[in-house]
Amino acid sequence: MIGSGGSGPDIPQMTISRAEEYISLAHSAGFKFNYLLNAPCLNNMEWHEDTHRELLQHLGWLSDIGVDSVTVAIPYLIELIKRQFPNLKVEASTITHVNSVARAKFLESLGVDAIMLDSNINRDFRLLKEIRNSVKCELGVLTNSLCLYQCPYEYYHNNTLGHASQGQNPLRGFYMDYCVLHCALSSLTDKSQLIKSRWIRPEDIHIYQEMGIDFFKIGGRAMSTKWILNATRAYASLSYPGNLYDILSALTSKLRSAESNLPGAKTNAIASPPRVYIDNQSLEGFIDFFKKKDCLSGCNNCNYCQEVADRVVTIDQDEEDKYISVLKSLLGELTSSSMFRAREFYVASNISTRA
Repeated sequence: MIGSGGSGPDIPQMTISRAEEYISLAHSAGFKFNYLLNAPCLNNMEWHEDTHRELLQHLGWLSDIGVDSVTVAIPYLIELIKRQFPNLKVEASTITHVNSVARAKFLESLGVDAIMLDSNINRDFRLLKEIRNSVKCELGVLTNSLCLYQCPYEYYHNNTLGHASQGQNPLRGFYMDYCVLHCALSSLTDKSQLIKSRWIRPEDIHIYQEMGIDFFKIGGRAMSTKWILNATRAYASLSYPGNLYDILSALTSKLRSAESNLPGAKTNAIASPPRVYIDNQSLEGFIDFFKKKDCLSGCNNCNYCQEVADRVVTIDQDEEDKYISVLKSLLGELTSSSMFRAREFYVASNISTRA
């Protein structure tokens, strides 16, 4: 009922018995299990007596089956869980957007045991150090996200995914991933966005360890097991020669999720985004620039990421042009409402409103 920050056909659907078996197996292998409850909104259903009771039953089940920790985005849930289910460790989700000392301290005062920091501040080293000095709870960073830096769609996207993943949602999981289509279009029409994204190279993990970051999240739970293992090995070994794009939480799976909800979409084009190559070895020392740069205020007068992109990013031009055309076409169908076949209804509604 709570949902999470992810949705779509690539996310496995679990039965209760299968989830319990999976958690038991994880424990037997020496792993801890974190359960995502990080939808950013419950549509106010947490205040309804019946659904509040359902909420408590769900949290009780998680506690009973041995879940070690839960990732949460709603402050009220943090307090509720810490008071009524104290055996569950609570991690504040990156969706909580902890991007300041003040916000980190507020969440720690609510009882969080760990904070996954807003990935937008991954290269703001002065701020990271100050947050580390201001709280005692564990701090983590997301290592391999290709989300746009300071993405204007981020809050809306998190909300659409949160509601789509909730069992009581009247659309039963259906949503249009307008945000991912725009994300892909922005990255392909401006290659510097691929560099501005706040991913962390495996080779640079030690910088974050030295400033006191406790744990590192590898995104990509919708990817294949083979992909997850490859990315995990890269970050565990602190090295990845070759194409950095291979281990970034790329747009491919997100676009497939978007495709599944687009009636009449050109599926072959959506399923095959252009091949992207980011030469990781050529990025040696790349991170040092950000140790002295304030990107939040200085991006308008800086060309660093564009220069790096011109040097290390390669995309097949023909594939890129065709894909950009498809993305623009799909977005056009959404913004014109033609995808909903609602033109006649829209015109009729306007006429009746004016009358």
